[in-house]
Amino acid sequence: MKRNLILALAVAALAIAPMAFGADTASKASTLGVTVLPEASFTAVDTATTLTKSDTLFGAYTGTTNFTYKIRTQASGTITVMVTAFGTDGPAVADLSFVNTAPTSGIPVTTSAVASTSIAGAVVGFGADAHSADTGDSGTSVWTLADRTGIKAGAYTSTATYTIAAL
Repeated sequence: MKRNLILALAVAALAIAPMAFGADTASKASTLGVTVLPEASFTAVDTATTLTKSDTLFGAYTGTTNFTYKIRTQASGTITVMVTAFGTDGPAVADLSFVNTAPTSGIPVTTSAVASTSIAGAVVGFGADAHSADTGDSGTSVWTLADRTGIKAGAYTSTATYTIAAL
């Protein structure tokens, strides 16, 4: 019996203890801060574009490069392309031109531009506060290569390097 009384007093003391010392029920908050910066990335570019021509003798070769990108700009941004040389006796880069389609989040260069090995050509421009879709936006570059009689017959390759920047 004495043992039950001591046990009952101990349980009663534990039940009263939180009320005696007060329970901490106040809320605590943390302020979260983030700085979101301009960003840009290519999520896909055709790894190979084959230039082909119609049945017209000495007609131009044409091909299309598809690309997908993501952007978030603060001030402005661009997509540019630069082309490497085709090689000895091959087509001249100066005979290669491109024009671009209208992507959702930018302003394409829709007038034909001559490719260059030293100066990046404009593909798409972005204004301040431009945003692509979360899944990315798509664009294309349509290439045209003049077929000159002085070009040695054979297969030639070049690389078109796209660069994207958001500011």
